[in-house]
Amino acid sequence: MVRGRREWTQAKYERYIKEGRGRGSGKDYKPWLTIQDFPSKGRSSRTPGWKTNRVHHFFSDHEKRLFYLFEWSDIVTDIREQFPLDNLDLAMSIATDIGIKYPIDTQSGTPHVLTSDFMLTVNHNGKRTQIARTVKQSTELEKKRVNEKLEVERRYYLAIGIDWGIITEKEISRLLAENVEWIHSAYRLEANSEMDTVQLRELSKILKSKLQEEDATINKITIALDEEMNINYGTSLYVFKHLIARKELIVDLVKIKLSACPSAKVIEKIIF
Repeated sequence: MVRGRREWTQAKYERYIKEGRGRGSGKDYKPWLTIQDFPSKGRSSRTPGWKTNRVHHFFSDHEKRLFYLFEWSDIVTDIREQFPLDNLDLAMSIATDIGIKYPIDTQSGTPHVLTSDFMLTVNHNGKRTQIARTVKQSTELEKKRVNEKLEVERRYYLAIGIDWGIITEKEISRLLAENVEWIHSAYRLEANSEMDTVQLRELSKILKSKLQEEDATINKITIALDEEMNINYGTSLYVFKHLIARKELIVDLVKIKLSACPSAKVIEKIIF
């Protein structure tokens, strides 16, 4: 959707196009909007992506939480945020057809470019396809102007043959999102001053055995292993996060709060 109140001009629009915003895929994708464009927005965040190897730009907590769910999903292969409805002729003609005012900058008269929060590439029944998703607070759906813009968005994607839908906070598992966020930075095993990646992988094998054998909290098991191996505190916990992020340990992240460091026996669905 349209964000912020900064003046939007034809020159800025042409600059965005020249910069390649809204183009590319994977690590080469450039979102139409970035948090640098709206530095005053309090809930903005930049998050490195597992699947894209680039930094993602979000303007709300709901966007960020949903991103973590997409990162965790096995069927999502690419995540493009702040995706533009850049066929302005189509978007504006839809607005005219349904009798609503298309958003334009009140000072310059330049039409805004609407955006969808996410354009996803997914594997569906062995076939790669694109789906668009917009995140909205459920209370926002009670507002007439919000619904008008959403209807433009819906008809736009219908016209170009892309599945589109709205996701509200009610459909986002907050616990799952928080769990993925907690393990997110450990996705790529990175050497430290004490251990290279080969040694960290060996540590992971030892940790798996400890998790199977001991009935203690994750925190106690990992601290004890750090002491036993004479390595920096937090190293074994980092490896634990890595194993879950890589799904080498399969844990029901919808039911268990990992940051609370539960007992290894409480994590009932660990599969080695």
